[in-house]
Amino acid sequence: MISVKSVKGIIGAIIKKLPKNIRTKLKNINKAGICDVCPTKRVSQNSRILLPYYIIRKSGLTLDQLKTYTSGVVIELPFREYERISKSSVGGNDELDAYIVNNIGGATTNAVAAIVTIRKENGYSGSSVQREDLKRLENEIVVKAWEPVAYNPEKTMKGKKNKGNENWSGHYYYKVSGGSQQSFKSHPNKEPQIFTTHKGFMSTDKLIIDVVASLVWQMLHIFDIDKYISTEDALKYKQTLEQYLKDTMYLGISCCDSIKNLENIRYGKLISPVTRNAISITAFDKEAVGDCKDDIVDISHNEAVNKHNVRFCPENNLMLSDYFPGNLFWDTHLGNMQQQSFTLKEYRAEENERRIKDKLWLESLSESAAAESAATITTTNDNDA
Repeated sequence: MISVKSVKGIIGAIIKKLPKNIRTKLKNINKAGICDVCPTKRVSQNSRILLPYYIIRKSGLTLDQLKTYTSGVVIELPFREYERISKSSVGGNDELDAYIVNNIGGATTNAVAAIVTIRKENGYSGSSVQREDLKRLENEIVVKAWEPVAYNPEKTMKGKKNKGNENWSGHYYYKVSGGSQQSFKSHPNKEPQIFTTHKGFMSTDKLIIDVVASLVWQMLHIFDIDKYISTEDALKYKQTLEQYLKDTMYLGISCCDSIKNLENIRYGKLISPVTRNAISITAFDKEAVGDCKDDIVDISHNEAVNKHNVRFCPENNLMLSDYFPGNLFWDTHLGNMQQQSFTLKEYRAEENERRIKDKLWLESLSESAAAESAATITTTNDNDA
């Protein structure tokens, strides 16, 4: 089996052959998005993440599974949830809730920590509930001697600024605003750069390589890739990466098979699995595309980011966000807009249903027109008689 190091070298060789804007697009695959709480910028996707409590529960993750993310998981716990589990964990048997209540705050060697937050929630336009919560939080702050979250650079080891839970401290974060009322912020000035979003996180360096390999392998199937990479070299790279992807498993299926299930490679050429149009290497360069914004190619997801699913992969002993081989593919802006939040399978089923409805509608129009024509002929014949 080809080594991860060799695959990394092959990817590097491929990227060097491409123009600057496309090189940048590929290099940015491993760039974390912006978090809503004390965000870091332009960091790797295997940095410390802020993971909402409800996603952990929705995904059925255990404490042991969370601990596999050694870069540091910080559980974002809404204050109301903190109050609830504080009461229920007393004498209760929920391991995760009991752990969270006893591990509020940073400056810890534990891979998993938690903070309490109050901020605007989806579906709530006002802030009256949050203001009431804040009054109770302020009391808890006094009782527990809590501090707002802060970054502690003096405790940062070289190259570990965004790793682990030792170099940040504090217990809470809040931002309450709305309407004409006074705003309240735990960090009235500039927020410290501490957390990375859970969206698109990648647990290990190997997973990052596997994701990039899966996307580069797809790119090598572009019909005009020979504009930058010779047909001979492209074939050699494809064969090597394909074998690696066949030997690499996630969630019980090889990366190669999971990519092929996307059905975005037809007759050996990369297409949009939504519009079915062939994708050109030019579409990877937004400057080359010009005014045709719908043609710009970017990373798309089979299962959308807004599903907020985090899976545990037992064969690799790690958590997977929406960024894993087989869930990511290249598509145009137009294809992404049409897909919306459907998986590709769901989109095709929806599309097929629309076609059936359109066919039935056209048939009904045809039958109605035929009936009207027959009625007209009958009336004419009666008048002639």
